[in-house]
Amino acid sequence: MGLLKQRYHELLDLRVRGERLPIARRLQHFTWAWFASTMGTGGIGMITSLYYFRFHGLTTLGKIIFIFQLCIFSLFTVCILFRFLRYPGTFWRSWNNAGEAVFMPTFLLSVATIISNFYPYAYPYTGEWMVWTIRITYWIYFVIACIVCVSLFYTLFRNHPFQIGTIIPAVVLPIFPCMICGVAASAIVESQPPAQAKNMIIAGIAFQGLGFWVYLLLYGNNLLRLFTAGLQAPSDRPGMFILVSPPSYTGLTLLDLGFGAVHKQHSIFVTKNSPDWLMFICTFLAIFMVALGAFNFILALVSVVAGFCSPGKLKFKISWFAMIFANGGLVMVIQELGKAVDSRALDVLGQVCGGIISVVWVILILLAIRAIYVQEVLYPGKDEDVNILPPDVLKYFEKLELFGGDNAGGSDNGSSKDGRIVHDEMYVKKINHTQNL
Repeated sequence: MGLLKQRYHELLDLRVRGERLPIARRLQHFTWAWFASTMGTGGIGMITSLYYFRFHGLTTLGKIIFIFQLCIFSLFTVCILFRFLRYPGTFWRSWNNAGEAVFMPTFLLSVATIISNFYPYAYPYTGEWMVWTIRITYWIYFVIACIVCVSLFYTLFRNHPFQIGTIIPAVVLPIFPCMICGVAASAIVESQPPAQAKNMIIAGIAFQGLGFWVYLLLYGNNLLRLFTAGLQAPSDRPGMFILVSPPSYTGLTLLDLGFGAVHKQHSIFVTKNSPDWLMFICTFLAIFMVALGAFNFILALVSVVAGFCSPGKLKFKISWFAMIFANGGLVMVIQELGKAVDSRALDVLGQVCGGIISVVWVILILLAIRAIYVQEVLYPGKDEDVNILPPDVLKYFEKLELFGGDNAGGSDNGSSKDGRIVHDEMYVKKINHTQNL
């Protein structure tokens, strides 16, 4: 009962932590990690479009999810632009702060899922202009993804912020925009003419391979970190699900590109039968890789459950949404494997897993709303930009949260604490005034 009470206060308690700050001040801490939620929402839309067992209204539900993704993506883009424009210098600090920079790719991944969802939710209901729109946006994304990936890796190499004991699973995220070029291509390839589809298939396979090979190199480092430094804190363990993504999305990409090649019946390589050969190879490789994704999922799930059951501190982080997108890849590759090998069991498994991950997505949305209200996110010292705050500011807000929690509980430790709280409230006003200049 003690542990459940602790988890209730950490994840469900609606008492506000710390002093209420104005929205403009809180948006100073709007980080790139928030786009993990739009990325995950796009993943839910992609899963919905691939369900084998369909019912009336399912496509409409997918459209609603897609529109919801567009709305929150637009809102979050405005929020992060407000942060960068209202507080000059925060963009470059976010770029050079490894804890925040590794989540910068989630912005591009959100764009990639939007492009991917064009095919099931926009293409069938529009004209020829949508074919051109999909093609142009894809190749623009392709170029930007290459530039951002190289730039991010160069910055991380230059700053070398990690040691083997501090490396985190999110360090693989900078290669994801390139890797997801393959996923996006596989999602939209059937909307394109044969010649254009061929170009997308070749580019998609190449960049999916790039992402997978870089992932393998970093995957070894993450395993070494687990062997030498142990598991992360309970609040950080959901990040382990990120390692599910690359093998799962690689299998998904290969299968869908194979389906697209067979559908177009365009010579991909030399012979006229190359689409059929490509489909066989892609199916073989997808089966070969899906077990690695499943292994990483089970390992992460056990670690997260163990962390939840341990007495360690557990606080919601907006980066938890990354596990929706990551596990969504495993769900989708199971769904597509069911189609490729004509397995009803895999179809059912994919449907069930898709329903479960959708429920988890809704739960995370509710936790995020609650965290915003009680000031556990978008607050000094509580977001991914924590490393760029001055130490005295961090110390103050940690103290303020402690005192705020005591006051919320109704305890009274005497006038000395009250005096310190009054002093600290004056101090935070001074900090706010200084940072607003």
